Amino acid sequence: MAKKRYVISQKKLKDLYYKQKLSVFKIAKIIDCTAGTIINRMKEYNIKRRHPGPRRVNISKDVLYSLYVKKGLSSRKIANICHCDQTPILNRLRKYNISIRYLCEKVDIPKKKLRKLYIDQKLSTYKIAKIYHCGPKTVYRYLKLYKIKTRPPKRINIPKDKLKDLYINKKYSLRRIAEIYNCDIVCIWSKMKKFGIPLRSISETSTRHLKIDFNSDFTKKSYMIGFRTGDLGVRKNRNLIGLGCGTTKSEQIQLIKSLFSPYGPIWITKKDKRGAFHIDCSLNSSFSFLLPKHDSIPKWILKNKKNFFNFLAGYTDAEGNIGFCDGRARFRIRAYDREILKDINDKLHEFNIGSLFRLDRKSGRDKWGVLRRKDCWAVIVNERESLLKLFNYLKPLLKHEKRKKDLLNGLKNVVARLNN
Repeated sequence: MAKKRYVISQKKLKDLYYKQKLSVFKIAKIIDCTAGTIINRMKEYNIKRRHPGPRRVNISKDVLYSLYVKKGLSSRKIANICHCDQTPILNRLRKYNISIRYLCEKVDIPKKKLRKLYIDQKLSTYKIAKIYHCGPKTVYRYLKLYKIKTRPPKRINIPKDKLKDLYINKKYSLRRIAEIYNCDIVCIWSKMKKFGIPLRSISETSTRHLKIDFNSDFTKKSYMIGFRTGDLGVRKNRNLIGLGCGTTKSEQIQLIKSLFSPYGPIWITKKDKRGAFHIDCSLNSSFSFLLPKHDSIPKWILKNKKNFFNFLAGYTDAEGNIGFCDGRARFRIRAYDREILKDINDKLHEFNIGSLFRLDRKSGRDKWGVLRRKDCWAVIVNERESLLKLFNYLKPLLKHEKRKKDLLNGLKNVVARLNN
């Protein structure tokens, strides 16, 4: 099932949190999500959290006695009624000398039963603890209380190669390995420390989905940066990198899947009311190079011809258009990224590819009522010799299925015009 993403604008979140002074829990109720989701959005928008001040609980002894003793409500439920944490309620109970109930029922293990399980059936304290739904320390305490002689500590014999295979190759958790060898997690951790087996990174252990490091060359990195600059939203979620977008084009969905599914899990929603799909991908920190939204093309890309055309291919797959005007092929990119387009235009001229760089549409509301908050700029290539050079550069690099088809049709048109 696709992972549901709750959308709340930065402006709306600031209004609820700062102006209306609502807590994250109240905002979560309004949005119909968890408080953790609201906290994550606040981190994304760099909204600083308020410092929680001491909240005084105004509840009398009679009321608290009625709720806690007569009605039998838990301290947590009373805290929800008073819109506070559980701790102030427990403090009030102590202040009013109202005896606090045990948080859980007392575990009673009969001596005969414990002897049978521990001595006769040779069960460990951990297995006995599971039977009585308690901790192994509770079982050990009863063993000492009944003066039942305890067995010496169990020595776990696990070879280094076997432990490395389970933990590194098969990605088993310490708890799962401990269950296989019927021992405590600390025992497995001690063995790993002894054998010098490093613990997995937080990125590997904080999620159940396998994530692969980015290990390709600079050309693929350049393409990804170009595609991200044009069409992807990228955010940092603790130690992970999340990226996604919304689109009505199935080719765009397939392109994002082919690019990033080898490295991490993909979630795709069903079509919304606008007919758009929403796709999200979770990657590890090796993809942190996608976090910056560049205002201009990085210098290391501009200095290398292969890197530049891979960047241009990625940016074209995201923002470009290869079409026809008056029966002649045309290459055009329109976007708000003025400096990016200017860099593209200047670099194309270095390769003797004639291109035009111009203001396409000014900011403001047009005659159709569409509001543009920024000026829209364009890079256009019309001349046939220049198109032939550009298409030959981009032909092996484009990955978007529609762009590839449009380029082939445009290339046929250019060749036909050159032969006439």
